[in-house]
Amino acid sequence: MRVGTEEVFYVCAIPDETGAASGWLELEIAAYTAAMEPDWKSLTQAFSRNGGGFGLALAQAMFRLPWYAWRIEDVARALGVTRRSLQMALFRESYSFDAALRRCRRLNQLLREGDARCRFAPMARSAAQEPPFR
Repeated sequence: MRVGTEEVFYVCAIPDETGAASGWLELEIAAYTAAMEPDWKSLTQAFSRNGGGFGLALAQAMFRLPWYAWRIEDVARALGVTRRSLQMALFRESYSFDAALRRCRRLNQLLREGDARCRFAPMARSAAQEPPFR
């Protein structure tokens, strides 16, 4: 099953008779980049489209560059718009600049460092075709 971009999903793991529960989740992301700055040209194009999609484009840029010094004033200046215009565009798509940045940085950190209950490992595209267990 494919989960669409920005779609929220919930998982409920029910332990078997031994008390063990396991699962497998594949995230198709291209998080690693050598870029030092966001792709302002693509963000400007996404902002200028009237059909929406700017919030997602900005969140994806934030996820790819979590260490970048994201400031709403700087993004607005780079796009050639006012801070208020940027906030309104994000609001129309149910995004908040600060919340998106916080979420992207936390998710990026989780995927890099893992969690005591989870482990993450990059997989080659061909290896990702089948789950590691059945």
